[in-house]
Amino acid sequence: MTIGTQLSPSHRDLAARLASRGDELRALLQRSARMDDDAQAEVTDFKDAAAEETQAVIDEAATSHAVLELEQVDSALRRLREGTYGLCLDCGEPIDERRLAALPATPLCTDCQVLREHLGSPRR
Repeated sequence: MTIGTQLSPSHRDLAARLASRGDELRALLQRSARMDDDAQAEVTDFKDAAAEETQAVIDEAATSHAVLELEQVDSALRRLREGTYGLCLDCGEPIDERRLAALPATPLCTDCQVLREHLGSPRR
């Protein structure tokens, strides 16, 4: 993926971090899919069944989180290509550079994020 050279140095660094995180998440999801295929182990007793069930719930939560994060990373990379990265999707104002440094994939400024969390709106 090529991100334009018109980006500021800080945005180029964030683009590299986002691309790297996207690669990590894709690898994690591929490993998870392979493990699901290999998880046809024979359960021998109730304790094993309970442990398998617990691990399956944990794995499903981790996979769901990885899928959501990957969507956010891909969306942030798309905004970088389009030249809208760093602008809040709700209010259109610039997102503080410190927030972007901490959460490179964030689509919202702090105020809009707080508002969404307060109102219980779904995240983009």
